[in-house]
Amino acid sequence: MRTFIHIGQHKTGTTSIQNALVKNRGLLIQRGLYYPEELLGERLPSHYALNIYALHENRFSPKKVKMFKGQNREALKWFNKQLVNTVRNHYKQAESKLCKEVLWSNEGLYLLNSEAEYQKLFDLFQPYSDEIICVCCFRDPDSYRSSYINQLKKSGFDTTQNKESFCYTELDSWLFDYERKMDLLKRVFGEHVINFEYQASGMVNKFMKQIGHAEINLEELKLNLS
Repeated sequence: MRTFIHIGQHKTGTTSIQNALVKNRGLLIQRGLYYPEELLGERLPSHYALNIYALHENRFSPKKVKMFKGQNREALKWFNKQLVNTVRNHYKQAESKLCKEVLWSNEGLYLLNSEAEYQKLFDLFQPYSDEIICVCCFRDPDSYRSSYINQLKKSGFDTTQNKESFCYTELDSWLFDYERKMDLLKRVFGEHVINFEYQASGMVNKFMKQIGHAEINLEELKLNLS
């Protein structure tokens, strides 16, 4: 079984890609590509639970803040245990449908910031995978920074001077250090890292081409344009 992990980043067509994958899920299964449509009982295009699972317990993302800030560690441990079981079940379903590839997607995975965090993500899928491929797209730093700050504000988060935080958006932030990000990814995934260029339209089928699949729709979905 081959596993693809799409880690975004934010504002590179991820919402459009994820919605197109869900909309065309039946067709993709016929082609041998399985895209989980639910995690932990929630039917959402983005697999946000992977971000929460892989982050160090003392690090946060917007979703993790909203779900676990102020809660005890046992709640997070229970969540992670349930996710492990759910992932295992999805690979069983993929196998039962004769799929040879499984695809996961969540832009929050771009917010992982250490080799240990990406290794934890890798290890989640390793028992079921002969090959694990990381797929990412980096927008030019200036436009990404601007859109990311807007998204933070829209989600109710203020910028901070804490350099370890996902809310630290100064020019020297790790969020915009693509060379370091690629180094982290290659330490974990080796040569199995696909990094493709962002474009303003056509990202759905450009993404499908990167993972070796034909187009899945004729009309581009453009969502979350902020």
